[in-house]
Amino acid sequence: MKKALRYALPVPLKKFLKTTVYTVLDVKDTLTGKRDKAYPPRRLNFVGSKDFKAVGDEFAELFKNVGGLKPTDRVLDIGSGIGRMALPLTSFLKEGRYEGFDIDARGVEWCQQHITPQHSHFNFQYVDLYNKYYNSKAATAPSDFKFPYPDSSFDFVFATSVFTHLLPDDAHHYLKEIERVLAPGGTAFLTWFVLTEDRIEQMKSESANADFAYRYKDTDFCFYSHASNPEAEIAYTKSWLQNQLPGAQFHSGSWCGSDGVSYQDIVIWRPKK
Repeated sequence: MKKALRYALPVPLKKFLKTTVYTVLDVKDTLTGKRDKAYPPRRLNFVGSKDFKAVGDEFAELFKNVGGLKPTDRVLDIGSGIGRMALPLTSFLKEGRYEGFDIDARGVEWCQQHITPQHSHFNFQYVDLYNKYYNSKAATAPSDFKFPYPDSSFDFVFATSVFTHLLPDDAHHYLKEIERVLAPGGTAFLTWFVLTEDRIEQMKSESANADFAYRYKDTDFCFYSHASNPEAEIAYTKSWLQNQLPGAQFHSGSWCGSDGVSYQDIVIWRPKK
C-alpha cells in the first residue's frame, strides 16, 4: 500500500507537500531553539527525505571505507546539492581540495555563503542543465555539458543520487566526463538503482521501496518508476553498467528490501588509463 501510494501521487504534489511539511518543522525548530545553523533549513532540502546530517555522515564513512578516499585527495562532487556530502568532509579533507556543481541554484548559493567562507578549498558552481524532475526550464541537456575542469584534475569523483535521475544519453556522457577528469589511478564512487533478475522479482514484494515498471523507449536496460516523469527515479540493468564500467565493483543497497551497505547500490569504478 505504501509503495502504491508513493507512485499514485503526482510528482509536483509530492514536492509541494514535502516543502510544506519541512517549512512547518523549520518554524518549530526556530521557536524551540533546536535550529542548527551549521546545516541548511529543512525547507531547502531537495536531496532526499531522510535525516540530512545522518545521510551525509554515513556517506563520508562510505567514501573512506568503501571508496578509499584520502585526506589529500582532490575531490569532485557531481550534484553537490545543498552540501549534504560536503559538510562532513570539511573536517576530513584538510590537505585536499573539493569542487562541486549542481543544477539547483538555491543549493549552490547556500553552500557558497555558508561553507566556502570557512573552508576556502571548498568551491561550488551552479550549472543550468535540463532535468524534468529538478530543473525543467533549462535549455542545455546534460549530454551536451562538459564538466568545467581540466583533464585528470581529480583523484576522487563521486555522484550520489545523480545517475538515478539521468536518462541513457546523459548517463553515458557523464561517465565519459568522469573518466576524463579523473587522474590516473583515481576512483569514481557512484550510486545507482541496479537491476538484476533477482531484483526484478524482489520488486514485486511489499518490502521493496521502488518499482521500476516502465521501460525507457525501446531500451532493454533502462527503466523508471514514475509514468509522467522518468527522471524522478531511474534504474539500469547490471549488464549495461558492467559494459559501461569495465572492472567496476558492485555493492548492493537496501532499496529492494534486502540488507545493503546503503539505500542505493554503490558502484566503485577505477578506469584504466
